Amino acid sequence: MDYFTALTAFVEAAEGNNFSRAAERLGIKASTVSRYVKDLEQDLGIALFNRSTRTLHLTEGGQTFLMHARRVLDELEYAKAATSALNQQPRGVLKLNLPPAFARHHILPALNDFRVQYPQISVELVLDNAQVNLIHAGVDLAIRIGALADSTLKARKISDGQYRVVVSPAFAMQHPPPSTPTDLGGIPAVVGTTTPSAITFVNGDRALPLMHDGCIRINDLDAQLIAARQGLGFALLPDWLVARSIDAGELVVWLPEWRIHDVERAFAVWFVYPPKRIVSSKVRCFIDFIVERLGETPDWK
Repeated sequence: MDYFTALTAFVEAAEGNNFSRAAERLGIKASTVSRYVKDLEQDLGIALFNRSTRTLHLTEGGQTFLMHARRVLDELEYAKAATSALNQQPRGVLKLNLPPAFARHHILPALNDFRVQYPQISVELVLDNAQVNLIHAGVDLAIRIGALADSTLKARKISDGQYRVVVSPAFAMQHPPPSTPTDLGGIPAVVGTTTPSAITFVNGDRALPLMHDGCIRINDLDAQLIAARQGLGFALLPDWLVARSIDAGELVVWLPEWRIHDVERAFAVWFVYPPKRIVSSKVRCFIDFIVERLGETPDWK
């Protein structure tokens, strides 16, 4: 039995004291209304109406049930209206799961303007490189860095990524600039804990390997950036992380014409969110806001 439909049929019959009038209002047959009421009576174990040939009269149990049934249906209408309003005017809590470095450099600086534009949205940020299960964690929207695993999640690419070989100006003065990637082999390096010791660089049809010792390995991108600024070695960092430091003169790019082979997908930036037939307005407006803020071609490109 569809309990909400049965409740609606019962309330209409009680208010009109007649199955036929209830059926007309609901657009169904009188026999269907009668069946719903009988199903409710069987489920409750009590008669709801005293029936006569022309009219219905609520029993004491029917009067009690009518009071609560109206309350349930009113609450349902309120819930529908409140939920619909969430999608009409962006409001509510927006829970984001973000990579720490990208959040610090590109999301946190934009949050104040977002809150001014959408004051009814409260933002909750979880900064974590781990790719949590969005549905289980109750996350509305996440940003992922790298190639996406096959999943049922919806995704929108923000930008492709690209590595840069960067050093501090002081470090560049101490070491002659390399002509090719192989020249980096004997120079101190700051790399990630998962960065392979052998990397292939490409420039047009040329492909050359880089063998580095990885003098300092750090599992945090922002820490790698700080280490590079302090002159601890050359670093291999994504363009979205180092662009502002390069513009500010805090870092120098080495080998700008060389690219690390096949890393664009490894450092692409994506929005991902749980699959839903209707994307909530708070998620949609945040995506649109950040895309507009960063631009179709972000400034780090």
